[in-house]
Amino acid sequence: MTTKPDTKRAAKPDTKPGGGPSVTFTIDGVEYTTDDRPQKVADLLCLAGVDPKDHDLGLVGPQGTVRKLPDDDDVRIKSGDRFVTIYDGTTPVV
Repeated sequence: MTTKPDTKRAAKPDTKPGGGPSVTFTIDGVEYTTDDRPQKVADLLCLAGVDPKDHDLGLVGPQGTVRKLPDDDDVRIKSGDRFVTIYDGTTPVV
């Protein structure tokens, strides 16, 4: 299960009884916590509240470079990972 963490809770990973360690990561600067890994790119985009048909997911590297992840990729989330959504839909002409 992936959730937005309680703001009073520490952002570091913890261990759930009977399960693996939880990890904290961000998508577009919003912090989430999960113990479900790996996850599909589309599921992470939905979690961020965007339509996977019109968006891609990028992983922000240590130097700030963004690597676009394939739509059908299973993402093995690590604590501290930073993701961004990338709009790739059509732009209406006004």
